[in-house]
Amino acid sequence: MAPLSVDQAAEALGVSHVQVGRLIDAGELDAERFGRSWAIDADSLHRYRILRPQRGRPLAERAAWAKVLDAEPPNDVDEAIDLARLVRRRSRNERVRILPALDGRIDHDQRVRHGGAHAAIHHGAGIGRTVQRDLYISAQDAAAFRSEFHADPNAGDPNVVLRIVDDLTDIDRRFMPPIVAVLDLLDAADTRAAAEALRVVR
Repeated sequence: MAPLSVDQAAEALGVSHVQVGRLIDAGELDAERFGRSWAIDADSLHRYRILRPQRGRPLAERAAWAKVLDAEPPNDVDEAIDLARLVRRRSRNERVRILPALDGRIDHDQRVRHGGAHAAIHHGAGIGRTVQRDLYISAQDAAAFRSEFHADPNAGDPNVVLRIVDDLTDIDRRFMPPIVAVLDLLDAADTRAAAEALRVVR
């Protein structure tokens, strides 16, 4: 999709230009500055519209993880979307590009936990493997990982969502739990895959 101007994003969301700027600053919308203008990623706007906050504030990271790991499985995609809105601050996300030739090394890197479609497939969901990876990593390991894998945050075609968290000690497996895979797929606005992954959760 072609990038959007601030005017177009404001109209699509029904908010002011100032609010669009706040969403960019908060990392809710992906955007690149060109001079005095912003080019806003259309996919990120689509994701935001799906997970747009309703009444109440999203949970902070620690509380979000407590909610995710202890919550009863959602009954349907609508309930899963409500949960995704509530816990959307469970990680600080960076969209980067890592060369596909390094996939094998990523698969065996002990610092990361695999989420998204890769985790959903691991747990038995009948969805196709996507190009995009969702990788959870602790904040203390993130800088070294970026450097070792030459993660490019400025690439026009990112293929990894690096999900940085303060602490991964509660997750001792290579793959994140199925409910986390559902939430990651909803973050990517892939409701069809999320519905299939939700079947595994229940």
